[in-house]
Amino acid sequence: MGQNAIHLKSVDSTNSYATELLRQNSIPEGSLIYTFEQTNGRGQRGNYWESEPNKNIALSLILYPSFLNADKQYLLTKIISLAVADLMAEILEYSEKTGKVKIKWPNDIYIGAKKIGGILIENSWRENSIQNSVVGIGININQTQFKTTDNSISLALIASRQFDLMDIIEQLCAFIEARYLQLKANKLGNIDFAYLQRLYRLDTWNHFSSNNEMFEGKITGVSDSGKLQVFMKSNETKEFDLKEIVFI
Repeated sequence: MGQNAIHLKSVDSTNSYATELLRQNSIPEGSLIYTFEQTNGRGQRGNYWESEPNKNIALSLILYPSFLNADKQYLLTKIISLAVADLMAEILEYSEKTGKVKIKWPNDIYIGAKKIGGILIENSWRENSIQNSVVGIGININQTQFKTTDNSISLALIASRQFDLMDIIEQLCAFIEARYLQLKANKLGNIDFAYLQRLYRLDTWNHFSSNNEMFEGKITGVSDSGKLQVFMKSNETKEFDLKEIVFI
């Protein structure tokens, strides 16, 4: 991961740039496109990703996970989310027992109750398997003020020091490679266990909203297809897709 690297001084979206590269050329797996100034970063649900120039990292990796069928695509989200969480825990010297580094379904990285990073994976298909994946990752590193949200945090705010951006990118590539190899080796039990250990709000009663109705529920897991599983007060478990549920 990251051996073939393209550094862009400024770009609207590393994912858009990577997607265009795939249309025009044959690109080695693990190719990295990164920038420290992304002007139109994209997140889940079409959200805008705020990032102060030269303070944070925004990158995309090109993968060819043809061994994954369409119904298993969420496994890729799991291992990328775990890799980012692994890196955050190591940098901040948090053990898993502290429970401070969490994955908020479907793929936001949280420290405590605040968001430090996000992931956007865009897949292309050939028949029933993934032809290629563009894995976009944004992580707040050295930014200390956020204009658009009060729910964001950065490594600098937590650790009270600045970090070397290139060093973090190199570490992240190593963590992603380790988790990707774990996936290719079909060690799904290890992946699922680690993901559940990191899952935000797991097994605690919380308020949610669906179809403009609020309810209490307890997250119990994520289905193989990536749907959030929530145990209801009615003693039944319901599954929700990305646009079907909102955390309150």
